[in-house]
Amino acid sequence: GAYRASSSAFAFFCIFAIAAKCRSTANRESWPAKYVLYIFLCIGSVFISNGPLFIPIYLNVARAGSIIFILFQQLVLIDIAFNWNENWVAKSDRAEVNEGHGKGRKWLFAILFSCGVLYIGSFVAIVLMYVYFGGCSTNEAFISITLVMTLLCTIIQLTTSDTGSLLTSAAITAYATYLCGLAISKNPNFECNPRLGETSTGNIILGLVMTTISLLWTGWSSTADKRVGGHEDENAEDIEAPIPETKENQKVGGVVLDSGYGSSDSMHPEAALENERHDITNNDPSFGSSWKLNAVLALVCCWYAMALTSWGAVEKSGDIANPAAGEVSMWMVIVSQWVCLALYLWTLVAPSIFPSRDFS
Repeated sequence: GAYRASSSAFAFFCIFAIAAKCRSTANRESWPAKYVLYIFLCIGSVFISNGPLFIPIYLNVARAGSIIFILFQQLVLIDIAFNWNENWVAKSDRAEVNEGHGKGRKWLFAILFSCGVLYIGSFVAIVLMYVYFGGCSTNEAFISITLVMTLLCTIIQLTTSDTGSLLTSAAITAYATYLCGLAISKNPNFECNPRLGETSTGNIILGLVMTTISLLWTGWSSTADKRVGGHEDENAEDIEAPIPETKENQKVGGVVLDSGYGSSDSMHPEAALENERHDITNNDPSFGSSWKLNAVLALVCCWYAMALTSWGAVEKSGDIANPAAGEVSMWMVIVSQWVCLALYLWTLVAPSIFPSRDFS
């Protein structure tokens, strides 16, 4: 059942990712047809046998898509951590300019408070993991690597890096600690995981929250590319710039007429308006980048199918009562943590290693 629902949604989002890439407005058109297509895909999948379409073909596709989504999620969360710090520092600078000297300190205090909460919460969680999940070499190795790597990233950020920030390091530390706890909770060894067989509502909620944040940030950063990329002011100037009135360019009844209006070479007003709308749609990043969100949603469909079946372990004599636990799931989570920490560490040291390159 998980593969049927996942494959139907995967096919749906792939179709409209291609459609949105070919036609920039496809993501906002023909909603009744989209509903019919999705219902048709879901119902049609019921009448298809498991093999070989779902197992092993879609199973392997979902595994590959899940790996891509996990890597993408690490990049997104690192980007969120950097933007969080930059946003609050910018608000502090604006408060100093607009409200007066010392008014920006509240944002700096907020940064320090957030850092304290994240670091204290992370270290308390690490201690608890040692207490409740210690005594097992695998778990202790995961916890120790998490502690060493997060301290290393923080020390490098404080001493040598010009690109990182304490708030970013705190956020990455908290996320890495969460991934470590998630990984050891998936350990299928009863000696290493005393809570094996229990349903962890907290892990489920946190996992959904992380995925939701990734999706929201993907949609926001794509559709609001003008604000994130710094193009909003430029476009605003272009839009708000007044059109000077000359003899060749006169306003009549709210309509701007040029000297060519009414001539044989001029374009009909309705056709000109349609062309203008077409140009705006094609040049608007919120339309052109919508295919990316569909592609990410297709990857999410792969990921939740793997999360529900422990990367296909349920199909291979896995524990259907507790599909979240398994060696494959455990290693995928901990490897994703290592990738996240390695990527963040690279963002800290890369500008020093390659000073001639622009990493902004």
